[in-house]
Amino acid sequence: MKELLMNRKFVFLWLAQGASGLGSTFATFALSWLIYEMTGSKMAMGSIWVSFMLPNILIQLFSGPYLDRWDRKKVMMFSEWFRAAAFLVLVIWISMDQLEVWHLYAVSIAVGLAQPIFYPASMAYVADILPKDKLIKGNSLLEGTGQVMMLLGPTLGGLLISAFGTEPVLYILIISLGVSGFLLMMNPSSKKKQLVKRESWFTQFKEGLQFYRVYPVLLWVGMMMMMINFSSGAAQPMFLPYITDELGGTAFQYGLFTSAFSFGMVAGTVLTGTLKEPENRKLVMLGSLFISGVLFLGLAWTPFYWLALVISFGQGIFAIIFNINNTTLYQRRVPEHLRGRVFSVRVLLAQAGVPFGAALGGLFAEMFSIPILFTVLGCLIACTTIVCWFNPIFDKLSEKGIVNIDVKAGKK
Repeated sequence: MKELLMNRKFVFLWLAQGASGLGSTFATFALSWLIYEMTGSKMAMGSIWVSFMLPNILIQLFSGPYLDRWDRKKVMMFSEWFRAAAFLVLVIWISMDQLEVWHLYAVSIAVGLAQPIFYPASMAYVADILPKDKLIKGNSLLEGTGQVMMLLGPTLGGLLISAFGTEPVLYILIISLGVSGFLLMMNPSSKKKQLVKRESWFTQFKEGLQFYRVYPVLLWVGMMMMMINFSSGAAQPMFLPYITDELGGTAFQYGLFTSAFSFGMVAGTVLTGTLKEPENRKLVMLGSLFISGVLFLGLAWTPFYWLALVISFGQGIFAIIFNINNTTLYQRRVPEHLRGRVFSVRVLLAQAGVPFGAALGGLFAEMFSIPILFTVLGCLIACTTIVCWFNPIFDKLSEKGIVNIDVKAGKK
């Protein structure tokens, strides 16, 4: 850990991602609260997520191949400042007492256009500035710090909304995203001129896809995550009505529930960062997802708010254990000149299920109930991981060493 903190470039990235994490958490909390307060509709909760995820996926599709050509630092800065500007416009609408529902959708679309380029650029930039033997420690620290911000954000957001309304939350998120962009300015450019190739979008995107053909286990992991994130996309918009309607909670209790998940992710980050790298990565990754599915079943039928907090905490632990091992697996397998486009394809695969889940989850909850929805989603996650466990391709998750891959030649 000391070596990471002595790395100036990593420290600025670490602080920037921390500020970005707080701003992003406040953004999700504020938009969710405003749309449910104005409409009271579960369908609207799902549709606001769809309005964010559809442009998110389109940007992933068309920007991914160019992330290896662009300066990754400037890409992250643009993402932070564009989102800050979008929420500044929202604050102006609120201050003029002219806020309408369509304004929330417009801001959600704008954020969906800018946010998706931050994460793949950040993942690729981390691999640029850290040696391979420090990646899992660096990823653990970055993920952990982001989750600390997400831990503080919902609880603080709930308190602020209960006491003062949504405007203070919006002011803080605008400042956080702005500060994140300025911190990133302190780092050097990641652009390497010798690696820049003036190729067409199709050629570059195809190279990213070819990596998955050469190393197919990552394609299968992406397909698995598409199913898991379908469930996540259906559940997340329903957490606000779940707490306020099903369990009779308040804005603060909703924030605390969201924070419990983030607190679990912090605990999982500490656990992952202190233990040795797992010998059996397949068991760790698939086992974590299976337990998350089982916990969903408990969340569906508990009548106790305190038990829902405990379950949310447990889900956070197992979610981050999977995420850290999955990210590290990619960073070690993907050649440096392909990281941006391969990471973009990865995020595209993983997020493709989210808008469908959000749209169908809201409809399903309106037709039946949130507990039944959570039951179906828990069974879907558990069954998906069981099927993957018996698929021999997932045995490659536990392979040791680094595979040298010539993507253009299609050879290992």
